[in-house]
Amino acid sequence: MSLNPFRAARGRASAETLARDTPFQGIANAALAKFQGHRADLERRVRRGDLTVKVARTQAAAAAEALRDQLQQQAKGYSPAPRAFLDRLVDATQKRAKARETQSLEGLQRETNRLLRLTLTEQQLQNRANEFEGRTFVSSMSGSAPAPTLESLLAFHETATQNGDETAREWARRQLEGQRLRAFSDEDQARINQACHRPDQLSPAIVARYVEAMRGRDPEELETFVAEALSANDACACVSAFILAREAPEGAALRWVRAVFQGLGSFPDAALEALRVQEVEDRAADAEAAQAWAEHTAAQAENEARFPGLEPPTTAELARIARFDAKPTASVGEPIGLAFDRRGLTREELDDLTAPIAESD
Repeated sequence: MSLNPFRAARGRASAETLARDTPFQGIANAALAKFQGHRADLERRVRRGDLTVKVARTQAAAAAEALRDQLQQQAKGYSPAPRAFLDRLVDATQKRAKARETQSLEGLQRETNRLLRLTLTEQQLQNRANEFEGRTFVSSMSGSAPAPTLESLLAFHETATQNGDETAREWARRQLEGQRLRAFSDEDQARINQACHRPDQLSPAIVARYVEAMRGRDPEELETFVAEALSANDACACVSAFILAREAPEGAALRWVRAVFQGLGSFPDAALEALRVQEVEDRAADAEAAQAWAEHTAAQAENEARFPGLEPPTTAELARIARFDAKPTASVGEPIGLAFDRRGLTREELDDLTAPIAESD
């Protein structure tokens, strides 16, 4: 058990953040690989006697500090999604709020009619409750209290839909919401989601189903999906289209992604508000994960910069290196065999030979 519970909590939070998939991990690994190449060169120079361990540690510590500064700067506000997604959402939300403030008389009448319809529906739900219960409540056994079943509610919802009875449909939706805890199979949950779906409201389950079904589809299919979502003014479909566009690697270069951008102004209010909040939270989570990886990578570099276990070469090792360097080098491709008066090229000498060839290419 940890003596410091706050330290243990920070450790768990850091581990959870590092477990989050983020493209910043590739950036951090590339920076670390560059540092490790510099560190390997310093270690090689120490083993050859060109540098002392203290000087190598000083230079490696400076490189690790530069790596930390670089990664922290890159992690600040990092997100793999372009900033355009958040900017478009904020712009669409502000325009929607401004239009609501300067609403015309016709718009005010539509809003008033909508509120009146909601009030009328609530009144009809109370007045017709006994009627609805009589058509859906059944007794499972003799003497038991009648209660609705999933099948009776789904059948009642289907009948109400065919008859155009919005009050009955709304009553069935509310009853089906109460059946979620009793529906254990995925199929039953999907049937409840489909029946309870309202175009002007969000359902995370339906959004997840849309995204899973459309992820990886051809651009033509995605373009059709976006067009149908905008024409139906369906909040769940619109949110799903935005999520898919955010994940598209080509970004705004795709026509269907541009269609999502252009259609943001017609998204339902529930979709716009949910997307704006979610985008802010996602970008904050992306930046947090990037900062965690930057800190983790910098700490690893600082630990490696200490050169644990590195010792300076002994006098005998220095003498052996001097004898080796004093021997003439063999030509490139010349077999050495048992010619003890020749030696092969070191890595630095081989790099010096191949550098002019690479530059000429």
